[in-house]
Amino acid sequence: MFGIPYIISAISAPFLGMFIDRYGKRAALCCLSSVILICAYSMSMMMPQCDKCHNEVYPLVATGIGYSIYASAIWGSVPYVVEPHTVGTAFGLTTAIQNVGLVVAPTIVGVIKDKTTTAMTAGHGDKYHFVFAFFILINLIGLGLNLTLYYIDVTHNDSVLDSVEKEKPAPSNGEQETDEN
Repeated sequence: MFGIPYIISAISAPFLGMFIDRYGKRAALCCLSSVILICAYSMSMMMPQCDKCHNEVYPLVATGIGYSIYASAIWGSVPYVVEPHTVGTAFGLTTAIQNVGLVVAPTIVGVIKDKTTTAMTAGHGDKYHFVFAFFILINLIGLGLNLTLYYIDVTHNDSVLDSVEKEKPAPSNGEQETDEN
């Protein structure tokens, strides 16, 4: 079941990418993805513990949708906010930051689970309650940062992340493209 977010993301990301290419709205979609993920983790946190039921499918589907919206919007934003000669460096830096998060977050989740499982098992409650609370907190921080990104884009960057790059007109029959380098 925990492969569901990745299957949903793999299926929907190309279609979301086409939507973003056509309509833009990258910063707003980053905010939307944070809201979807907050809702998904809140649903997971509030669901009753159940070993034989599949009620976790719905939050996992929502998580996949949130992941794919965010990935499609944020990766497509990089070329819009850096100089063309620094796009490779920007993608490299973005990947490095993402990988730091992928190293640190599971360690934090493990510590939270280890520290809270004993207390939750002894009493009542779900042993993942605080893990979901951590994910909600991370996404609330992300939402705050995404709203800041949206504000900066609108007020200082002429809403470049909302824009759609127009295609260059094809040269007419008699014209040839020249390289100005």
